[in-house]
Amino acid sequence: MAFSANPLSLSLPQRAFETWLRDSGYLEIIDECAIDDSVEVVGGSNKWSSLLTINPFAKLTTEDLSRDAVPWTGEFFDSGLGPAHSYSWPSSITQMKLRMEENLKRYTRNYIYLSLLILACFLYKMPVALLSLISILAFWDMLRICSNKWGLENYPLLHQMLILIAKLVTAIIMFYCKVALALCWAGIFSFTVLIVHSSLRKITNPKKPLHKEKHHKLETRRK
Repeated sequence: MAFSANPLSLSLPQRAFETWLRDSGYLEIIDECAIDDSVEVVGGSNKWSSLLTINPFAKLTTEDLSRDAVPWTGEFFDSGLGPAHSYSWPSSITQMKLRMEENLKRYTRNYIYLSLLILACFLYKMPVALLSLISILAFWDMLRICSNKWGLENYPLLHQMLILIAKLVTAIIMFYCKVALALCWAGIFSFTVLIVHSSLRKITNPKKPLHKEKHHKLETRRK
């Protein structure tokens, strides 16, 4: 799907093109056709450089974060008809970008749970980092309780000094106990999984074919 070549199409902003796709309902057929990347090229710039500017979190809202997770086996990983019907290689950079944004909005809670699972796996392999992370969380919770109990907010200078010392202690623990390393690797791996899944996962779920008996009954009723 592409606009015919004309001088006006050269001035079409990418955001306007994507908005037109959504408002016109073309997201349902975007997986079945190729989108011409020429709408992304302005002034002869290299279209592959746009890969570095893709931000899958650009369209994410607070409403997306509050949505419930979709079924893992019935929709997130597979639609029920096999990987060939649920995944495909994006035909263009524009299609890849639209898939990433739409899938991230649709499966936000699933990606969050998956990232937490990946983090738990890394921490399981690094028990010292796990214990250190638990200690850091307990330390900050104790500091909060003590601050509310003793009314440290009434002494701004003392309160700021304690927070600065707590941040310094936290940084030391995270560095020497490899907590920062575990968080870094978990973040990189989670982001990679997010990018790969959201770009390969089709936006529309194919409809399951009717069973032969149900199909026969339906044809009988029509007659």
